[in-house]
Amino acid sequence: MASPGRVSDLPPIPDKLLFKIGEVSRLVGVPPHVLRFWETEFAHVRPTKSGAGHRVYARADVERLRQIRALLHERKFTIAGVRSLMARGADAIDAALALRPTETAQEADALARRVAALERELAAARDEAEVLRRTVAAAREEIVFWRAQARPALPGLLERLRAQVEALRGIAEDAIDG
Repeated sequence: MASPGRVSDLPPIPDKLLFKIGEVSRLVGVPPHVLRFWETEFAHVRPTKSGAGHRVYARADVERLRQIRALLHERKFTIAGVRSLMARGADAIDAALALRPTETAQEADALARRVAALERELAAARDEAEVLRRTVAAAREEIVFWRAQARPALPGLLERLRAQVEALRGIAEDAIDG
């Protein structure tokens, strides 16, 4: 069965209440086995069974299946994505279907570019943070080193400073007296 490209290419839904699986297959543009598979994937797709055990779809089922087809085939949603939209209700489905496929693709491309840019920024920030971490670690090691060097020298340094202060005091007294 050749599948139409878009929902707008599908035949109109006849004005009747119930449809057999073959009719629904033609109206939705997918083979019958796909319809049976979708029954297992989407709780909202549950055709009734006739007395002979054949699947019988209501008009609302056909419309819902067309929406599912459009979301999966035209808008490139995943099955999980369509389930999520269906759980959010008719407004979410209508909003997703209102987007033109090119808008959806362009938005996806723009988001992918933005994510890639953010990943590059994050990598650069991580690199910069690592450089800063290493710089801080090196500064801490240097502080520890100089503290260790300065402690033993402090008493001798203080004695020399006292001696210099005494010498300066003597020079100042001599200058005042003389």
